[in-house]
Amino acid sequence: MAVRSLLATWYLPLLAGVLPVLLLGFGYSAIADRLAFVYWALALAAAYTILLRQGTEAGWSGPRLGGALALLLAAGLACFAAIERAHQEILDLGFRAVLPGLYRPLTTSPGTALGGAVGLALLAAASFVAGRRRA
Repeated sequence: MAVRSLLATWYLPLLAGVLPVLLLGFGYSAIADRLAFVYWALALAAAYTILLRQGTEAGWSGPRLGGALALLLAAGLACFAAIERAHQEILDLGFRAVLPGLYRPLTTSPGTALGGAVGLALLAAASFVAGRRRA
């Protein structure tokens, strides 16, 4: 039973938050040949892990912890949009060269990342509201 609890409270949330961030950061770094995306991914993954650990240790409820993690990821995606904007041209060229069949202008647009950040911020707000209603 303790293994199942540890899986649900630590490993699954860690995998769900860190894996997409690392894949996005390392993938865009390979496409654009810029280390800024890797540094972004490592910093956000570390911050996510620390917040998950601290929230779990503090006994935060599921909605509170989920909302805090979603808000952190929203801020991280906003930073990602700034990095995308700074390296827009090389990112477009790299994406067209490496994955021409998957390239769409929205794929490398900073607006797409900002839209994701807004969506995660709304999810965080909904999670905080749901946590308040339970309390």
